[in-house]
Amino acid sequence: MAFFDGKAASSVYVWTTSSIYRVLLASAVITTTMVLAALYLPLVVSVLFTLSILTLIGLAAYWIRQSGAALDYPGIDRFFQQVPCYLSIQNRDLRIIRTNRAFRDDFGNCMGEKCHMVYKGSSEICPDCPVLKTFEDGETHTTEETVITKDGRPAHMIVYTTPVKDEHGSIVGVMEMSTNITEVKKLHAEIEASRKEYQDLFERVPCYINIQDKDLRIVRTNEKFRREFGDSVGKYCYEVFKNRSTPCPNCHAEQTLKDGKVRSVETSVIKRDGTTARMVSYASPVYDENGDLTAVMEMSTDITEVERLQRELTYMGKTIAVMAHRVKNILMGLEGGIFVVNTGMEDSDDALIKQGWGMIQRNVESVSRIVKDLLFCSKGREMNFENIDPAVVARSVWELFDCRAQKENIELRLKVPESLGVGRFDPEALHSLLTNLVTNAFDACLGDASEAEKDHYIEIRGLVGDDGEFVFEVEDNGPGIPGQVGETVFEDFFSTKGREGTGLGLLVAQKVLEEHGGNITFKSEEGRGTIFRAAFPKTSEEPH
Repeated sequence: MAFFDGKAASSVYVWTTSSIYRVLLASAVITTTMVLAALYLPLVVSVLFTLSILTLIGLAAYWIRQSGAALDYPGIDRFFQQVPCYLSIQNRDLRIIRTNRAFRDDFGNCMGEKCHMVYKGSSEICPDCPVLKTFEDGETHTTEETVITKDGRPAHMIVYTTPVKDEHGSIVGVMEMSTNITEVKKLHAEIEASRKEYQDLFERVPCYINIQDKDLRIVRTNEKFRREFGDSVGKYCYEVFKNRSTPCPNCHAEQTLKDGKVRSVETSVIKRDGTTARMVSYASPVYDENGDLTAVMEMSTDITEVERLQRELTYMGKTIAVMAHRVKNILMGLEGGIFVVNTGMEDSDDALIKQGWGMIQRNVESVSRIVKDLLFCSKGREMNFENIDPAVVARSVWELFDCRAQKENIELRLKVPESLGVGRFDPEALHSLLTNLVTNAFDACLGDASEAEKDHYIEIRGLVGDDGEFVFEVEDNGPGIPGQVGETVFEDFFSTKGREGTGLGLLVAQKVLEEHGGNITFKSEEGRGTIFRAAFPKTSEEPH
């Protein structure tokens, strides 16, 4: 039976049918042998010999059929051999009965060997063997396998198994077609590593990053963005940043989506905690694999602190310039006062001495006011919070200015109840705030040239709001603040020219409110006057 082993039969069949001359030679040999047997052997022996030859040919044909070698037609075999992937045919015993050139190059001549031994070096059938499945159901199956080549290298394969049928539809073998995807796997791993590296970079970049589609809808954000603006995926950018229901005018992201150009803009946005931040934002185009512009990536940096520092440096420069001018005037006033005092002393003129001493006192008070204002505008002064009734401080400010108001022929009103309740304040800071607001009101009234006979008034009000906040208002009926000036009134020096203010009054007021966690606003109408409103939150703890 060794001769009729599938491997041997296949080898003989392949050798014989590989040439038309070998086929003719084999036919001639068989025919001649049978003729000679009929001529020289007894009839019975000749018949038995012929039957034996025919039986051997039949058995060989059967084993060839079972081995799949019957599929070896010349044109098909050339195609089979030249396919640029691994091809093998296996019988029901999982023995390899046919291979192509690519298979033999990497796995050797494995005819007759079992596939699991060739691929895995294992004597056990592989779990979920796709070849057995195809024999069972006659369907094509696909798997991904790791095999070992003849030189010991592991290789990743995509394996397709499909049935090989005879003319009657019976499955006589399973053809296994395998594609080596080792390099693809390696490339995929490299791409995955790059993707992860990009993802980590995207998440950890210390600025706000979001990607918007063509409708300006946010489709992706990084960690820093989510921390400050929340989970905004699916929302429109203008909804997230500006609380708007429509796109912003001249939207830089929208323009980038139209022409693919990188753009930058400086803008204010609203964070999810309600605070406003100043941002420098860059919009860059995002293209797909076909080169089509499909989205825009917006990268933003918070410059709120930078702008605040720039503003403080600007204040410092202006303070130095303004204070130098003011101090020079004060020194001139002091020198003038000293001169008048000295002259009065030489002439024993008490009236002149009193006049000169008054000049000195006023200039010393101006120096004191400048120093206090500078302290409040700097970060050097620490707040000293106490639990106090702020109505007491408001009343003391009214008393401080009452005499001056009478002298200047200005009505100074006080509308503060006996008690506003207890709140946590720095008494000196609150006093300085109200003093500066009242001083500015005096400067406004005294500098009002709109109506010579106008009866000016200043009103100090104190109340507790519906939400428990402490509110102080200082109103005057001076000339009001021009619109273009009012836009920057808290960002610049504001003082009536020719008066004794330091120009730091509103900066002091804003500083005090910031330290208390409150806010200051104003309303003004040219020719009608101004109202400054300072609101302090109700709290039993020291503000931070």
